[in-house]
Amino acid sequence: MKKLVKLIAILALVSLSQISVAGDPVEKKSEMKMDHAMGTMDESKMMEHLKIRQEEMLKMHDLSNKILAETDPNKKQALKDQQLELIKAEHIQMMSMHHPKMMKMDK
Repeated sequence: MKKLVKLIAILALVSLSQISVAGDPVEKKSEMKMDHAMGTMDESKMMEHLKIRQEEMLKMHDLSNKILAETDPNKKQALKDQQLELIKAEHIQMMSMHHPKMMKMDK
């Protein structure tokens, strides 16, 4: 069961790329945008992007582990809420990068 939960968490993280964690500057993300005409990213920017994604994934995994280990229902729910906010921020960031016109219409 633990492996299934971890697998689901990993799949959710992979499918929800470009998380913008509260407090992380958005400027970092905009510097790493791919050249859409060429579909490429220079290697240094790609490595920076991957390091940021790795840190974001580690934060999500840490929260998942804390949620699974927590026995107090109130604390467990608070951790779940915190994780949901991270997922939401990642989703908004991803949508703004891939569908900027749709994001402008929502405002």
